[in-house]
Amino acid sequence: MLSNVIHSLIWVVGILMLLCPAPYAENVFSYEDQKNFTRQFKIRVQRLVCNEAPYKETVLLECRMIFRRNQRSLLCMSLKVPKLYHYVMVQFQLNYKFTTYQTFLIDGKVEGCAYMRHQNKDPVLAYMYGVLKDMIPSVVHPCPLGNKTYTELTMLKEEYAPKSMPAGDYRMDVRFSTKTNVTLFSLQLFFGVRRRGILNSMIEW
Repeated sequence: MLSNVIHSLIWVVGILMLLCPAPYAENVFSYEDQKNFTRQFKIRVQRLVCNEAPYKETVLLECRMIFRRNQRSLLCMSLKVPKLYHYVMVQFQLNYKFTTYQTFLIDGKVEGCAYMRHQNKDPVLAYMYGVLKDMIPSVVHPCPLGNKTYTELTMLKEEYAPKSMPAGDYRMDVRFSTKTNVTLFSLQLFFGVRRRGILNSMIEW
């Protein structure tokens, strides 16, 4: 019963943060300012799913995790993209597991090629751009995209997360699609956040 109450409070705090003024949001989502701070939590990746495959215009060559004892798990992804693209829609959503997964803090989309040409000051977009640039650098570059095979051996690090996060289970959804909404690549990354106290996490926000 107490556990359900605590999880309810966490979810409500997250919703309130989505409604907070822009200056506070900029502080929360300032990736470059926050990524070098030590986090008071650990992230453990549980599962990687490349969903919606097989894709119509790309070829998924590899999508798997490598578990390592006492080290971060490795994420192995390889995608063949035969065509060139001057328009790529990027959708991203962070979900927190309440009784079911529900959107939490990060939820947006952006036309990637336009954003690379003219980066705006939206704090959430800037945050996700910073994370993706560090996590999958071969993919994050000015358009056109494609006419090559993208291969990444990467990992989910604590510094990619906001400075403080509630303990619990999360799912990060990322989808790349064409102007006609054809999926080029889509993934779901399941992970857990573990720390000493939930209350401290909420206060730091």
